Amino acid sequence: MSYEIERNTSPNGEPSLADMTESAINILENDKGFLLMVEGAKIDHALHDNNARRSLEDLLAFEEAVERALKKTSQLDTLIIVTADHSHTLTINGYPARGNPILGIAENQTDFGLPYTTLMFTNGVGYNYTNNGTHILWRNLTNVDTQALDFRQQAAIYRENGDETHGGEDVAAYAIGPWAHLITGAHEQPYVAHVAKYAACLGDYAEMCQSSMRKTSCGIEVSSANTGGIHAFFITTMFLTSYILQL
Repeated sequence: MSYEIERNTSPNGEPSLADMTESAINILENDKGFLLMVEGAKIDHALHDNNARRSLEDLLAFEEAVERALKKTSQLDTLIIVTADHSHTLTINGYPARGNPILGIAENQTDFGLPYTTLMFTNGVGYNYTNNGTHILWRNLTNVDTQALDFRQQAAIYRENGDETHGGEDVAAYAIGPWAHLITGAHEQPYVAHVAKYAACLGDYAEMCQSSMRKTSCGIEVSSANTGGIHAFFITTMFLTSYILQL
């Protein structure tokens, strides 16, 4: 796929992530349920390049895909989980003024008077430092358009283009629909897959649908007659993975 901001949006062009998500749901919709995973991988690709602009544009495309999935399904019989497989070294720093563009300059460093951006990376190709004989200075961003499409955010440690690393912090998980209450607290990543399998009565949880009644997080009594399949929808991005399970 192309980056969202560079995608051919003409009638004969490339469909958006939201368009493909809607089409996939239309194709898979049936009485027995389905499991669908949709990945917004270009968010990750842009971050590996220290390119926050493209990453954020694709994050908005991802958000539209989630919104489209919510409109195409019902919270009464569809579990949607949004989470992630990893983070990146992107960080928000400095004390930018309220209303300052997220892609803009945070402030000027007091000792050298050099500006630095609100968004920066711990490592990556955006590393650009020089030694003036007494101090290590970073690239002077005065009069540089930091919101330009190809601008690479500053990085503390050099790594080759496309080789910025993943981060190590916990990632968020969000859920809505039946059994969404199981997505809470801190868990290892495999837990999310177990929630999906449990909701869909798959694998080790196949017999769960044979029980006389199961009460969902929506308070609906679900009998084995209408739990022949739960529809599952998964979306992954640099931060997020989303699962839809439909009863």
